Amino acid sequence: MFLNPDKSYSLEKIYLVLVSLATLLPGFGAIDNNPVRWMSIGFLTISFLFYKCFISQNEFRINFEKCTLIILSSIYLLYNCLNSDNINESFITLYKLIIIVSVFFASYLAIRKISGAFLFICYIFIISLFFESIYTLIDFFSTNDSFTGISKNRNISSSSLVLKLIFLIYVIENSKPFYKKFIFRALEIIALLSIIVLQSRFGIISILGIYFLYFMLMKSSRKIIVLPILISAVFFLYFNNNNFQNKIEKNYTFQNLSEDNSVKQRLNFYKSSINLFKIKPITGHGLGSWKYKSIENKSSKTNSVFIPYYTHNDFLQILMETGLVGLFVYLAFFLLVLKTLLKNRDNKSYIPLIIALILVSSNSIVNFPIHRTQEYIPFIICCSFILRKKEFEIKSKKSNLLPFLIILLIPSIVLSNYEYRSLKIQETLMKDYQNNKFSLTLDEIKKINYQLPNLASNVVPISTYLSRYYFNEKKYYESIRLLNYSLELNEFDLMSNELMLKNYIFTNQNYKAYDLAKDLIDRYPENRNYSNLLLALSKELD
Repeated sequence: MFLNPDKSYSLEKIYLVLVSLATLLPGFGAIDNNPVRWMSIGFLTISFLFYKCFISQNEFRINFEKCTLIILSSIYLLYNCLNSDNINESFITLYKLIIIVSVFFASYLAIRKISGAFLFICYIFIISLFFESIYTLIDFFSTNDSFTGISKNRNISSSSLVLKLIFLIYVIENSKPFYKKFIFRALEIIALLSIIVLQSRFGIISILGIYFLYFMLMKSSRKIIVLPILISAVFFLYFNNNNFQNKIEKNYTFQNLSEDNSVKQRLNFYKSSINLFKIKPITGHGLGSWKYKSIENKSSKTNSVFIPYYTHNDFLQILMETGLVGLFVYLAFFLLVLKTLLKNRDNKSYIPLIIALILVSSNSIVNFPIHRTQEYIPFIICCSFILRKKEFEIKSKKSNLLPFLIILLIPSIVLSNYEYRSLKIQETLMKDYQNNKFSLTLDEIKKINYQLPNLASNVVPISTYLSRYYFNEKKYYESIRLLNYSLELNEFDLMSNELMLKNYIFTNQNYKAYDLAKDLIDRYPENRNYSNLLLALSKELD
């Protein structure tokens, strides 16, 4: 009923619907649902582009020459990956960027063929908002433990809901039939409730910001925003002052931010990112390098290490990983979108799109939306709509970018599949380590690909997890071989160093054990276990 403003179901519409829904797919056994989503989106996009390039007739082609910046950026990113300390992890990050660029051009081609494209996009986001909101509330009321929404992260789930709420408000304002307004109003209340129970600070602030911007930019909407604001206030007060608080595990008063651990962590991440940027300001350390570079040379009073998987600021992470060149390209894209929007201020779609751009830009300062399909793919579809009048196309069959994108998408899908299969087995490896168990046989261990990707989701080398199985079977030198590979990837990984220390002791390599224990004491000066071991080795070695 809501998906056919022009009552036609074209391939272009099917593509946009499927890509949007693919951002909500579960993990299918993996500890992270992101690889499944990237892989599905890549497959849908390569299928669509293949049809456009080789099957359909008299279609526009993407102009190769007018995408010079994108081509040069691709060459630079390839150089950046090849010069990183961990090439495998760099390509794991690069494949996601390739899929993002491909989705942009595929959506661009699709939107150019759809009549009433913006309203159609709004309806897609509304359907997605409905599924996400219902899932969140079911998850909240049905689980006794803490919950995360349809994503495995509250901030991501909340940011995704907030972004799509923008377009729901726009449709409510422009819907005339009473039954449509009533249905959309009900969904608006459900979405607000979902955002508030997720208790993401950014999500709650974003609700206020969205309605404030609509109030300022759209005069006709000033009457309809009073009720949602009142409902949001009631929800917020209720879920901060009742017995649901134990499940939510948060109580935001927006006071004493200096004592908030999440704020302190982000500030520390920003400081570390800037310090790393200063070491390689032009080219950066390589895509995907933040997760292992950020823990270098960190000392601790205990043997616990907090792994900052993302900087929680896309701009600073891009700056640290790709240098000034990479940040310039990324900012140029945002500025192009903003410039095009400002040129079309008279268009009805201007207000929701400018609010969406503000929201994503703000979110990129405190979170990591570019790494999550649920947040970034809808934004890329919006960007395709905004830039739809740009001259990326030609009618000639010459100079076509589409075959180039198809070629790049093939290894991207393969890499996403490798990442997915790795994340499926990582759950077993991590549980075995935490519980000191060995549920896999050596024959099963030998079949595990520990090189692509070579770092687990917690940045511990996968080869380290495998080495403990060999150690348990007293195959110490095979365990050492795997740990040598691990320490090449991340020489500061604590788990790898401790397992190597055990192997040295059991193989009577006491001098190596002594040196390694000494290094560990330098990093963890108050750890008595290392001190006692070093003392024992000192006596034995005289």
